[in-house]
Amino acid sequence: MNLKKSVVIVNFGTLLEWAEFTFFAYMADYLSRLFFPADDSNFARLKIYGVFAASYIMRPVGAIIFGHIGDKYGRRIPMVSSLLLMAVATCGIGALPNYDTIGSTSSFLLIIFRMLQGIAVGGEFSGATVLLTEYDKRRPFLAGSWTSFAASAGMALGSLAATIISFYSSDFLWRIPFLLSAVIALAAVYLRRDMKETDDFCEAKKNNELFNIPISAAWRHNKAGLACTAAFSIFVSVFVYTGNVYYRTMAVSVGGLPDEQAATAITIGIVLDAILIPIFASIADRSNGYKLCFSGLFLAMILSPLIMSLGISGNFASVLVGQLIYCVLDSIVSATAFTILLRQFKTGTKYSGSSLAWSVGTAIFGGSTLIINEFLVEHLNLLCGPGLYMSLSALICLATVWYVCRKQCPQA
Repeated sequence: MNLKKSVVIVNFGTLLEWAEFTFFAYMADYLSRLFFPADDSNFARLKIYGVFAASYIMRPVGAIIFGHIGDKYGRRIPMVSSLLLMAVATCGIGALPNYDTIGSTSSFLLIIFRMLQGIAVGGEFSGATVLLTEYDKRRPFLAGSWTSFAASAGMALGSLAATIISFYSSDFLWRIPFLLSAVIALAAVYLRRDMKETDDFCEAKKNNELFNIPISAAWRHNKAGLACTAAFSIFVSVFVYTGNVYYRTMAVSVGGLPDEQAATAITIGIVLDAILIPIFASIADRSNGYKLCFSGLFLAMILSPLIMSLGISGNFASVLVGQLIYCVLDSIVSATAFTILLRQFKTGTKYSGSSLAWSVGTAIFGGSTLIINEFLVEHLNLLCGPGLYMSLSALICLATVWYVCRKQCPQA
């Protein structure tokens, strides 16, 4: 299988997973009424955000399972099995009866399916990047950016699907994206079966450089890589789910912008984000990717409060500008982050170490970000809180990655 075909097949699965994840987040208000009916709409929304968080809590489980397999037996096996699990869980959500039909059983099953999805993503996201960076050594930053590109493209599809569904009120239409994603994911599983093992893994296996317990070896030999990965996961979790997902909630509930206008601004931003990621990655391959990454993190730390203040302006042009600033900064970091963090690991610990550190960071911060932002705005009346939270995540990431790369990569 040639490089271009491998990039398409690997990223197709990632795109589908993030399309579904984003669609679920954008449909939170609607789904909360179907599966968690409550007199208080805010309380029902908090429940569905809790289900959203449950999938993140299970990501470390997936990282441990699939990461161990990927570092000990090869990259291809977990890339197929994780996507198969995602297809089954996604189909389950699409076919699930709502609360009015089977009562609280629907709420329980929704949580179970979301947890299974979390396990699948825990093995898929970092694994896809490991595979691609080991396939393409000539353009390391571009190779490491394709997973981020696929995630952003998936978010654009999820946003577009949610925008279209929001114009209709039907107990069936919202199911179509889930069911369609499951069918396409099964097709991607079929295509992934022919992927060849990476040269890096084969060489490490030949030289007896693999480990019986890869994650334990990562803790012994790659602490810098674990710290670097965790820092990036904190930033991406807070920055994306605040500056993109919660941005829409703020624009509508606080700024009073019509939902369709908010959805349009978000979709435009995500599409531009996806376009810019490989462009910035190509720039990083021709210049200094570390400095580019640090610049993006620094600007995110400074400009995040401005982004969120534009989001609550109530003016479409201002909301769009805020979203465009967000997407430029996110694309700079996303284009460079994975190549930088994966360089901190040995081949025999790369899959499990990066997957677990990333999953733990997203489990804690990604799963809680929407709830924290809701608490800051609704209960503390701190409208600037989400923007400051984004700035804090950028500061933590910048300080950690700069320290790690300053020691290991003097050219940065």
